[in-house]
This record gives sequence, C-alpha cells and structure tokens, in this order.
Amino acid sequence: MLLLVWSAVTHSVAAQVTHDTTQTTLNYYTLNRQNGLSDDCVWQLEQLDDGRMVVVMPHTVDIYDGVQCSTIALDSSGWLTLPAYHGATHVYSDGKARLWLKQYGRMCALDLRTLQQVPLDDDGAEDFYADAGGHVWLLHDQLLTDTTSGMTITLPDTAGALQDVVWMEGTTYTFHDTGRLVAYDSDGTMLYQADAYGPEEAQRYTGTSLVVGGADDYLYQIRTGTGGSVLLAYHRPSHQWHTLLTSDNIMHTLTQTAGGLLYLTTSDGYLRIDPTTGQTNRYSALHLPDGTVLSTGINTVCLDREGGIWLGTYGHGVLYTSPWCGLFDTRPIDAEVYPILTSVNLHGAPIRMGAEYDGRVLLDVAPPYADRLTFGHSQNSLAFQFATMNYMRPRSTCFRYRLTPIDTDWHTVTADSAGGMVNDQGLFYLPLVDLAPGEYVLEVMASTHAERFDPKSLHRIGFTIEQPWWRTIAALVGYLLMAAGGVVQAWRRRQSSDKTITTDDAPVPALSPQEEEWLARTTKLVTDHMADPDYGVEQLATDLCMERTGLYKKLTALGQPSPVNYIRSIRLRKAAEMLLSGPHSIAEVALQTGFSSASYFSKCFQREYGCRPLEYIKRRGI
Repeated sequence: MLLLVWSAVTHSVAAQVTHDTTQTTLNYYTLNRQNGLSDDCVWQLEQLDDGRMVVVMPHTVDIYDGVQCSTIALDSSGWLTLPAYHGATHVYSDGKARLWLKQYGRMCALDLRTLQQVPLDDDGAEDFYADAGGHVWLLHDQLLTDTTSGMTITLPDTAGALQDVVWMEGTTYTFHDTGRLVAYDSDGTMLYQADAYGPEEAQRYTGTSLVVGGADDYLYQIRTGTGGSVLLAYHRPSHQWHTLLTSDNIMHTLTQTAGGLLYLTTSDGYLRIDPTTGQTNRYSALHLPDGTVLSTGINTVCLDREGGIWLGTYGHGVLYTSPWCGLFDTRPIDAEVYPILTSVNLHGAPIRMGAEYDGRVLLDVAPPYADRLTFGHSQNSLAFQFATMNYMRPRSTCFRYRLTPIDTDWHTVTADSAGGMVNDQGLFYLPLVDLAPGEYVLEVMASTHAERFDPKSLHRIGFTIEQPWWRTIAALVGYLLMAAGGVVQAWRRRQSSDKTITTDDAPVPALSPQEEEWLARTTKLVTDHMADPDYGVEQLATDLCMERTGLYKKLTALGQPSPVNYIRSIRLRKAAEMLLSGPHSIAEVALQTGFSSASYFSKCFQREYGCRPLEYIKRRGI
C-alpha cells in the first residue's frame, strides 16, 4: 500500500510541475531529399528489430539501413477500408517482415522482403491492431479477435468506441474513446474497468489515442479532441489513472526510453518528461547543420535502442540527435548494434533486386533478408557490404567475420584496421575475389567494443559458386555418351566399309579419286540447298540419279554416316562456321542452314557438338 501511495504522489507531483519547462536547443543531423529520403514531409517513424528505420510519408515509405533508403510506393487502390478508425497515421510491424499502416479510415500492408504493397482481402473488419507481443487483432462489431491465438473478447457496450489494444504480461488492455480502460485475462474474461476521467472531460478528448509503455509499471496515453490534448499515466498494479499534462496544443506522438523517460511531440516542439520527478524539458528551437533554426513543424518522435532521438518534420525530413554524437566526445560507448546487409556486389557493381544476370535472378528479396544466394562459376568475384545503425559514434563500430570453409578463425576489423574495410561511417565492405566453386557461409557480428561481441548480433548468409558447365555431372555423362557414340560409329564404319582390311595391323586405305569426287559433288548439292528445309534424302538421291537405298549403301561404304545424318552434319558444320564468323542470332543461323526452328536447331547442334550454340561460342572465346 505504501508503494501504491508513493506512486500516486509521484505522478501527482509530475502533473503540478510539468509546465515549468526549460528552453533548450540541441544540434541535429538531417536526413532529407538531398541525402536520399524520398520526401521531406514525414508522418510517422518506427524502428525495426534489426535497427533499420521506417519513415512514413504521404505517398511512400522509406526503409533506411544506415547507408541508403529503399522506397515502397503507396498505391491508393490497394488500401482496405476501416470504418471504425478515425485517427492519423499509425504504423505496426508484425515480426513477419510486414508493415501495416492505418490512417483516416483505411489500412494497407507492405512486404519488406520484396518492397511491395501486399493486396488485402476484405473480411469486413472494422479496425485492425497489432501489439508488442506479436498479436494481431481484428474488430467486428463488438467482438475483438486475436488472429494469432484465436481468442475472442466481447467488448462492453458502455465502454465506447475502441481505439487502442495493448497486451502485456498475459493481460490485454483495451482503450476506448470515453477514457475507459478495460482489462481482460488470457482467456478473454473481463477482469476490471478503470476510467481516466469523468463524462465531462470525456467529451473533450474523443479524438485520437496513442498508448506506449513497458519500461515500468505504467501505460502512458495521449488523448486529443476539441478540448486540446491530455497526457495520462495508468498504474497497472493499482488500476489507477493520473493526469501528467494537459495542453491546448495538439500532442502528436509519444515514446518511452528504456529508462522510463517520455518524449512527446507537440505543435510547439517536443518535450522530455521524467514521470517520476515531474521534470520536463521543452525543446522548441532545433539547430540544423546548415544553420537553420527550426521552431515549428515537428510531427513525430522515435527513440532508437541506442538512445538516439529521431524527429519527423512536415518540411525538413528526419532530424537525429544523440547525447553521444558530439564532435569531440571521446567517451567509450556500449550499445547493441546489429550488422545489416545493405548490398551484394558482383564484379564491383551492386546486384539489383529482381534483375537478371546471365539469364538468372541472383537477388529476389531485399538484401537484409537474403540468406541463400547462388552464383554461376564466372560470377565468383563478390563483395558484401554491411552497416549498423550506430549513429552515436559510427567510427567506433567493430565487425567480426569469417567465411567457411576458407576461415577457421574469426577476423576482427575496425576503422583503424589496415585495408580500409571499415570506413569512418561504420560501413564494412568485404571483397571476395576468384572464389573456387563450392558452398560458402559468411558470418558477421557487430559491436562497439573490438574485444566483446554478442552472439545474438550474428548475421549469417550462405551462397554457392557453381561448377563450370564442363565439370557438372550432366557434362560428364555427355562426355561418356559422346565417347561411346564415337566407338560405336567407328565400329560401324569398319564393319560397313568393303575396303576395310580385316587384318588387325593393316591401315585403312585412302579413297580413290573417283570416290572423293563423288563425295565432293554430294556435299556441294547439300551446300547449294542449305537454306531449303525441304531438301532431304529423297531429293539428294534424285539429284545423284540414285535410289534412296543405293545412296545409303554408297555413303556407308565410304565410311560416312547415313544420308539423314550426313545432310544434317553438313548443315551443322556450316552453322558452326556462321556462329564463329559474325554477329548472327541463333534464329538467323537456324533459318539459313535449313532447320525448321531455333529450338530444333539447338537440340541437333548439342547432339553434334556436345553443347548448345551459345556455349559453343563462349568456349571458342567469341
């Protein structure tokens, strides 16, 4: 009881002294159109689990990885109507690489892996919520459903319209436009209700709601309406509400640090509030790097895990500051940082997501989500670039990496290491040149201490360098078949030639001049009709004044293949010459050598030469 009384007194004091603010200015770094942001009007900010920042703007959403912004365009036709939601922009991340945006009666979903907007099915839901516990909630009439567990909650009719849902330590809290909080057990049973204020005040704050909490036993809520704005604190153990701050100005967004401090943006700068002591600092004038002093236009605030402050503005993009980012500040820092894969480079150029390289898409998801890649044998000079969201002191970022099976030990690199693998902005660039075919696993960790790395920061990506085609199993089988075919063909020639000497050591005699002349004339006939696909065995025999069977016997007796194969071989020899002699397409070569289609030509060519036409050109160095 003494603890509860002391808590109530503490928050009452905060309400009494909150208007005794101090005017202070800080220096800010800017992220705007000039350095990569797609718009300078920022509506909402959110930090993902891996440290990247989500920046929501009127027509786009940017994902900032510390190096560059990846942009997702918002398609108005892909939004789903939410008739029960009347608030401003609200962003949720669900832990499945998806972002959910709500704003003014509608909702959309974004896939961070593909940087695309996701089509949504209309199931008749009136509102949508996602909480810090990973639960996704849908509202139908007065029935609230947890789509993760299947639990349903029947909302009381007297509580008013639902505005927020919070799950914490097994208890679900719903916040309504009347100022009422309703708590439910893990099975959906109502535990109790608590009103923040009476009916008269409830009429003043029927607008939007925003709830944060988790660093202490309190939930903090902003409420707005025709009567201005109010900042409330709800003490969960005692089920008591306390008013921390009222204002005629609009309160935009609220966030809480791990130490319990509150940061609140308003139309007149932003506030830092210590709810325990009541001390409130107001930052109404912000000094930008170009010398500009910004006194209005702050819309949203986000605290990152390092304690940095991110402010979204209506016309100056994103502003960032941290108590650790002074130019001459050399204090050691201790922050959780995670390596983020920002790009994969091939022969020095970044691989574009979805683009084809030698007929293959190498990267089908955004780099941070890539965990398995496959490269051809000629794509064996790679580079991987990693960043961390260490804005407090980027040069203090350290990386540890190893590439198995090449490395057995870890390598540690910093901005002071030889080779320049880590630059002053904390970017780690790892080149891998002339890798042998095989399977590889690259592991990277990040830290702000060169001798202390947390295993939970480990980023792992596997990749394969394929064997060249002539070393593949299919090629080896082809070689064996070709060798076997050669043996069979040689045997047939020996058996069919009436000029073959059966003595083992006797050489095969040369053709007579008459036989050579006949073969030359036969070859010329085929060559003269090269482009005619209908010129076949029948027509060749007629031109030679022979029967079809006589042509067959004559050719095989001279050690040549059957007439069909003989004609095809002449056409293919001509095709090979054309492929090597000039810039002809496969279709052109097939047409000019009498083949009915490019695909049939490719099959015949591979049967004759052991490879496809394009591979034949590459092997010959063209």
